[in-house]
Amino acid sequence: MSALEEYPKTVVLNDGAHLTLRPVAASDEPALGAFRARLDAAERSRVDGVRAEGDALWILAADAARVVGVVGLVRDGAPAEAEVRLALDRDYRGRRLGTWMLLDAVHLASALGIGRLVACVRGDATAELAALRRLDFVDDAGAAGGRRLAKTLHAGWTDF
Repeated sequence: MSALEEYPKTVVLNDGAHLTLRPVAASDEPALGAFRARLDAAERSRVDGVRAEGDALWILAADAARVVGVVGLVRDGAPAEAEVRLALDRDYRGRRLGTWMLLDAVHLASALGIGRLVACVRGDATAELAALRRLDFVDDAGAAGGRRLAKTLHAGWTDF
């Protein structure tokens, strides 16, 4: 079974809202454009490469037809390592959507045979840092303008 066959998935936020997680499709481009327009420049740069094809794998969170979050596994060189990139609509922050999306990215990475995840966090992104720490990401080499965290995945372990 392919790791992507497990989608779509439903997640329940801490306020009871039900959202759908699923891979980005080519038909999502208009909704992704509207999502990007709601982000600030720094967040937008994290998800500029979102598309259905390519080296990165992107999962979106949808509230009906509205894209409200995107998480990506971006491989940049080392085949066993990927960077986790996350962006959330402001209206969905503080509701545990980011934690759900990060947890899903960890599980997906493990299913794909990725052995190590890294995440770069801006200095003011305390909620994102807390979510990564809850998922056992630890400090790694510094990143310009923020922090770099890493998590080693273990083949065959569900991790959570």
